[in-house]
Amino acid sequence: MNAVGVDVGGTKIAAGVVSPEGELLNEVRYPTANMRERLLSSIATAIAEVSKGYDVGGVCLAVPGFILSGANKVLSAANLDAIEGVPLGEELGDRTGLPVVVENDANAAAWGEFRFGAGRGVDHLLFITLGTGVGSGVISHGTLLRGARGTGGELGHVTVQATGPRCGCGNRGCLEALASGSAIRRQAREMAKERPESALGRLGAAREVLGEDVLRLAREGDEAALHVLREAGTWLGIGLAGFVNVFDPEVIAVGGGVSEAGDLILEPARRELQLRSSSPSRGLVEVRESTLGPKSGILGAAALARSANKEYVLET
Repeated sequence: MNAVGVDVGGTKIAAGVVSPEGELLNEVRYPTANMRERLLSSIATAIAEVSKGYDVGGVCLAVPGFILSGANKVLSAANLDAIEGVPLGEELGDRTGLPVVVENDANAAAWGEFRFGAGRGVDHLLFITLGTGVGSGVISHGTLLRGARGTGGELGHVTVQATGPRCGCGNRGCLEALASGSAIRRQAREMAKERPESALGRLGAAREVLGEDVLRLAREGDEAALHVLREAGTWLGIGLAGFVNVFDPEVIAVGGGVSEAGDLILEPARRELQLRSSSPSRGLVEVRESTLGPKSGILGAAALARSANKEYVLET
């Protein structure tokens, strides 16, 4: 029996049919409309279109924001406020005729890496996705940790520097404010002003510096750009060290657009993790790049889909 995973983002809806072996059999994409009826209609249409001709046992939506998993409801979603408070399982189940559950998008991506990617074969996985923000998911003893209300595992909003820069959540010094794509762009602008003679500085004098600019210049050996990535990696490692002490994972998988920097960010992160985490965990944990890329959300959501009798579809 196959399952449908739907990755609902701020700009697009990506839906896919996934086999029990993790093969993406079919995929469709629709633009995201932040108007309730149009958004619900687009999601339902995507599910119907992608599943046509396939034997599908259930659907899971991966949605950014805080999810009340027991009620299949979005409590808050900064970029998708149109579906806040909507009982999505019931609403979309009625429209599609399929069992529908809802999961946080980072949790779904973590589950995708756990089932089919960098965490395959382990029971304890920590997944961090570095994009505009920092998302995360925690799997312990083969179980996705959600907390009492389904909103647990938000490691991007753990404070790592009490007097650090303001985060989008309103707090100061969150990991997201120091190691995300947004943090890299902010630091790059500051570094360009501090080092106007650098390639980063010259670019910053001509136009706004983008994240991809920092990575390109770092690969070309510009020391200012390298410094920006090393600083982000250092803060990432400080955060990871604390998470290792709490969760004792076997593997930490790092994904998202920022992870394309590879060892430019991961090496300082590994160094800080070794310096700051406790033995024996620090000697056993492995930091890996995620392997599924943008497909992790669809694959993980599909693997979290449940049938009418509440069993995981891809495990029945």
